[in-house]
Amino acid sequence: MKKLLLLLLLTIPALAFSQKEDIRVEIHFQGNTFYKEFRPYEFVGNVGYNITDRFFVNARGESTIALFKINGTKDYYTNVMYGANVGYTFLKDDLGNFDVRIGLGDNLRRKQDWKYNYYDAGVYMHLGKAKIKPDFGFGIRRYHSKGSLFKSYTRVFVAIGLSFGA
Repeated sequence: MKKLLLLLLLTIPALAFSQKEDIRVEIHFQGNTFYKEFRPYEFVGNVGYNITDRFFVNARGESTIALFKINGTKDYYTNVMYGANVGYTFLKDDLGNFDVRIGLGDNLRRKQDWKYNYYDAGVYMHLGKAKIKPDFGFGIRRYHSKGSLFKSYTRVFVAIGLSFGA
């Protein structure tokens, strides 16, 4: 596991400096701690294309862990999610870029711990003008449960990560 993580970290500079300006890559962690009944945490990877200077689309992959506390019993479920989002950069400044985006996703495989899809909207800030930029965001996500075991939830999230070519 350590070797895999080290290999991933070593490829980041190569990816960042080999990027064409049309391609964007983002990795970030998002989650919240505001709720006791259901707390989702996601490790997210986006690969996208800048259609214009301000409009973009992303394909998204997530590794999620959902922490539940229902009737005093704590449990967790893990999933792999696939999705897409579209966004618009509404402010370009020397401090960085600010964009708004909406997206959706689903765990398409049958063998998942918790079957659901999601819809989300968020605002993201990419700091600086370098090839590799810190990335901060916040938004709201609706988790729509596909089974009767869990109800659907709406949660506010905070995201932090890195962006390349955004």
